[in-house]
Amino acid sequence: MIPGPDAQRIKLTLRILWVIWAAELVFLIALYLMFGSDASVPANLFANLIGFVPLFVSIIIRWLVMPRSGARPGRLLVIFVAGVALAESCGVMGIFLGGPYRQDLFILGLLGVAQFVPLFARQALEPKPEGFIPNN
Repeated sequence: MIPGPDAQRIKLTLRILWVIWAAELVFLIALYLMFGSDASVPANLFANLIGFVPLFVSIIIRWLVMPRSGARPGRLLVIFVAGVALAESCGVMGIFLGGPYRQDLFILGLLGVAQFVPLFARQALEPKPEGFIPNN
C-alpha cells in the first residue's frame, strides 16, 4: 500500500465496498427468510426464469468489465454497485417470481453476490508501476 492521501482514499473505498457487499448479502437473505415460503406464484415459465438475465449481466460485469475498468476508485465503485445489484435482483426475482425455481434462483443470486466479494479490490486499486522496469 502506498503512503499518503491516496492510501487513505483506497482504504475508504475498500471499506465502502465491503459494507455494500455485506449489506446486499444480508438483505437478500433476510428477504428470503421473510417471503421465501410463499408458494402463490404463477406457473409461467418465462416469468419463473426471468431472473437469469440480470445474473448473466452481473457475471459479465464482474469478469469482463471490472478487470478492465482501471484503478479509479470512483469508477470501480459504480461498476461494483451495478454488478452486485444485478446479481441480487436474480435472487429477488426468484423469491417473488420464481415459482418452482424459487430456491434455485435464490441460491444463484447468493452465488452472484458472493462472486463480488471485495478481495480483488486491493490489487485493483493499488497503482501499477509504469515505464521501464528492468529485470534484476
